[in-house]
Amino acid sequence: MIRFQSDQERLICIPEQEIIASNVPTMRESLIEKLDADSDWKELIFDCHQVETLDSIGINLIVGLFKKTKATSKGFKVIGCNSSIIKVLQLFRLDEQFTVEAL
Repeated sequence: MIRFQSDQERLICIPEQEIIASNVPTMRESLIEKLDADSDWKELIFDCHQVETLDSIGINLIVGLFKKTKATSKGFKVIGCNSSIIKVLQLFRLDEQFTVEAL
């Protein structure tokens, strides 16, 4: 699942499991529900510090979040990435679209 934290400006999404095809539908549902219910934030932070694995379906989830924030003129970044997640994001050149930070 995904845990959420928020402060005045930021909504932090913390996946507590791998971001892979079998987990993404449940994650997407939780994220959409939260994003639709809470729109006061100015920056969405996707915190991957508990994630070891990210597959192509997980990439689609992250890209979808980025597009949603961009469409509403809000900020987006992915933090807490291990080296393999950074490599995957770089492979798709997503680090050129939004901020990607290592652990």
